[in-house]
Amino acid sequence: MTMGVGLQPLEFTECLADSPQFRENLQRHEKELERTSQQIKRLIKEVKDVVQAAKRLGSAQLALASSMEQFEFACIGASMTEDERVIGRSLHHFAHLIRTIEEERERMLGRAHEQIIQPLEKFRKEHIGAVKEGKKKFDKKTAKFCQTQERTLSLSLKKPETVFQEADAAMDMAERDFCQASLEYVFQLQAVQERKKFELVETLLGFVFGWWTFHHTAHDVHADAEPRVRDLQLRIQRTRSNFEETSKQTESLMKKMMEVRQMSKEEDGSDDGPGGVSRAGYLFLMEKKAFGTTTWSKQFCTYEKRSRILTLTPYNQINVKTSWSPEAVCLCGAVACGEAAERRWCWEAIPADRERSPLTLQALSQRDRAAWLAAVDEPPAERHPQKASVNSEEFALDETGFAFVRKLISVIESRGLEEQGLYRVAGVASKVSRLVACGAPGRRLPPALHDPLEWETKTLTSALKSYLRALPDPLLTRALHDRFIAVVKCERRAERAAGVCELVRALPPHNRDMLLLVLAHLRKVAAKSDKNLMSESNLAVCFGPTLLRPERETVASILELKFYNVLVETMLENYDEIFEAGPPAPPAHNGLLRTSPTALPTASRNDISLVGAGGIAAGVGPGARYSPHHHQLLQHFTHPHPLAHAGVGRSSSSSAESVSSASPPPGAPASALRPQRCTRVRTLYACLGESDGELSFEPNQIITNVAPSGEPGWLRGSLNGKTGLVPENYVEPLP
Repeated sequence: MTMGVGLQPLEFTECLADSPQFRENLQRHEKELERTSQQIKRLIKEVKDVVQAAKRLGSAQLALASSMEQFEFACIGASMTEDERVIGRSLHHFAHLIRTIEEERERMLGRAHEQIIQPLEKFRKEHIGAVKEGKKKFDKKTAKFCQTQERTLSLSLKKPETVFQEADAAMDMAERDFCQASLEYVFQLQAVQERKKFELVETLLGFVFGWWTFHHTAHDVHADAEPRVRDLQLRIQRTRSNFEETSKQTESLMKKMMEVRQMSKEEDGSDDGPGGVSRAGYLFLMEKKAFGTTTWSKQFCTYEKRSRILTLTPYNQINVKTSWSPEAVCLCGAVACGEAAERRWCWEAIPADRERSPLTLQALSQRDRAAWLAAVDEPPAERHPQKASVNSEEFALDETGFAFVRKLISVIESRGLEEQGLYRVAGVASKVSRLVACGAPGRRLPPALHDPLEWETKTLTSALKSYLRALPDPLLTRALHDRFIAVVKCERRAERAAGVCELVRALPPHNRDMLLLVLAHLRKVAAKSDKNLMSESNLAVCFGPTLLRPERETVASILELKFYNVLVETMLENYDEIFEAGPPAPPAHNGLLRTSPTALPTASRNDISLVGAGGIAAGVGPGARYSPHHHQLLQHFTHPHPLAHAGVGRSSSSSAESVSSASPPPGAPASALRPQRCTRVRTLYACLGESDGELSFEPNQIITNVAPSGEPGWLRGSLNGKTGLVPENYVEPLP
C-alpha cells in the first residue's frame, strides 16, 4: 500500500475564504481519499481470497494427513525389525505434525475475520464514510449559503426594510452554518488521511505477524524479524502519538479560527496576509450588456496593498468551471456607490488607467464593503504596528536566564531523574507561572527550591519548558527554522545528522550554549529511561515544540510537529558529534603536566600551550595551534616580550610572536593590545582544583578580578569569595 504524497495542507483561513485555490486543493484531497477507499476495498477482497485459499490448503493438508494415517506397510515375514517399525510409524508421525500445524492454522484463520477484515471494513465505513457524510453536509450547506446569498443580494431597493432584515438574518444564519460545516469537513478530511498511516498499517501488521507466528519455519527467522517488528511497532506508536497531538492542536486552531471570525470579521483585512494580500473575498461584478441590460457575475477578488493590484477571478462554488482566467487591475482609489445603485452595498474600484471605466462591485455586507474601501484607500506605506509579544522583553538568554535553567536542571537531576513520565506530566499551572517569572531579569529563585513538598519535580520540569517557550525567539531561532526542517526531512540518517550538526554550530553563541545545557540534561534523563520511561524519542515529543516554534500557527506548521521531534531526537543521538567531547588538558603546573581524568580528543591535546622562560607564550612545536578563544585570551593578558623581537630562540620565536606580538589577530579589539590587570572571564568547562591554590568551577560561571599569574599557562581570579589559579585554556574573556 502506498500513501499519497504531495497534498497541500487545507488551511482554515483558506477554508473560511473559500477561494478557488482552496476548492482545487480540497478536490485533490477528496480524490486521494476516494483512491484510499478503493485500495482498502481491494485489500479486503485480497485478504478474503487469501483466507479462503488458506482454508482450501488446510483441507487438502488434512486430507493428506488422513491418507498418511491410513497408509499401511506390508512387511514380509512375521516380525519387523526396529528400522521397519520406525519407518512404519513415520507416516503416522508426519500426519500428527500436519494436524498440529493445521490446528494452529484453523485458529489463525478463525481470528482473521475479526482481527483483519472487520477493522479494514470498519475504517472504510466509519472513518471514510464519516468524511463522505461530511462532504454531503458541506455541499448542502454550500448550495444553501450561495443560493441565500444571491437571493438576498439581488433584492431590489424598493423592498420594505423588514424584508431586508429578514433576508440578512437568513443569510447570516446560512453563512454561519456553511462556515461550521466547511471547517468540520476540512478537519475530518485531513484527520482520516493522517489516521490511515497507523490504523491500516497496524491492522496489516497484525495480519502479517499472524502468518509469521503460524509458520515458525525457524527460530532464526523469527529472531531476525523481531527487531524490525518492534521497530515498526514503535514507529506506529509514535505516529499515533503524533496524530493525537496534531489532531488536538488542529482542532483547537479550528475552534480559534471560528471564534475569531465570529468576533471580528473585518480584522481579516487589517494587515497584509501571506503573499502581501491585504484583502480577499467574493464580490459581485456588474457587467453591462447590449440594450442597457446588466448582469452580475460572482468573482473571487484579492487586493495587494503594496502593488495596488486587484485580481478578479470569475468563480461560483455551485457551478464550477473547469477553467477560469483571472484579471488584474491596478487601482488608484475606491468610492462607495450612492442611492442610485441598482443593488445594496455597491462600491466602485477606480482603475489607475483613466481611460478605463470604474468597476462596480457589490460586497457581501455593509461591513464587508467598508473593509474593502478601507483596504483600497489606505496608503501603501501605512502599516499597522505589530502587537508585541507578552514575553518579548521579559525573558532573554542572559546571565539570569542561564542561572535559572542551571538551577532547575541541578535540582531535577539531584532528585527526579527516575520519576516516571518526567517532562510528560505537567505541573500545577499557577505554581509553574510563579516559578517561570523568576527567570526574568532581576528576579531571584525561591530559596526552598530543593524542597520536594513545596516544589514538585513536575513543577520544575514544566517551568523549564515554559521558560524556553517564553523566549521571544525560539532556542533554535526562527532564522534557521526552515533550514532545520529541510535537513530533518532527508531520508539518509548520516546526511540528516551532518546537516543538523552544521546548523547547530551556526546558532548564536548564547543559543548554542543553552542548547548544550538542555541537551546534556536530556541525555541524562534518557539514560534512566528504564526507570522514568522517557526515552530519547519520548523526550523529543516533549521538547520538539519547545526548542523550535513556527512564526505563525497554521495547519501546515502543526503537521510539521513530527519533524520537530525528529530534529530533537537527531540532536540527542548525535550529541557527541555536535558538541565537543570534553575540555582541553590544563597547562603545565609547577613543572609537571597535569592529566585530565577524562580522555581528551587529539585536537584538544594538540592545542595545549606551554610557556617558556620569562613568561613568553610558545607552542609545543612549530605546528602548534590555538583555538580562537585561547588566542584572544593570550592577547588579552600577555605583555609583549623584548625577546620576541630580538630573534632569541628562532625555533619558537614565530609561535611566540603569533601570540604575544603587538599585532592583534584579525577582528581583535584595540584594547587587546594593552595588558588587562582586572577583568572577567567565563568558564568553558568544568574543573576540579587539585590543590588549595586552584579554583574549582562549573561551565558558564563568571570569574572576576582576573590577571596574569606567575605560573605559566595559568591565570589568577576570584570566584565565590575565593581567589586562586585558573587554567587559561578553560576560559574565555568577557568584555
